[in-house]
Amino acid sequence: MLKISVEEAAINLKSLLERVARGEEVILLEQDKAVARLVPLLSKEQRLATIKQFRDSLAVKGESLSATVINARTEERC
Repeated sequence: MLKISVEEAAINLKSLLERVARGEEVILLEQDKAVARLVPLLSKEQRLATIKQFRDSLAVKGESLSATVINARTEERC
């Protein structure tokens, strides 16, 4: 992973983008503090896999939303 100042990145933007396109990650620094990260784009398949992994990692706790709404409406009528 390459770390480079924002000023130097502005001067060498084309070569940095070529490196990122080859899969490298670049961290941009301003006053020795990380302010941005250049990373290659994910393909559609990679994005969808990431979204699926995220959804699969979610665990629903308690009752479903529909059950909550039905219970709330029932309580309002009483």
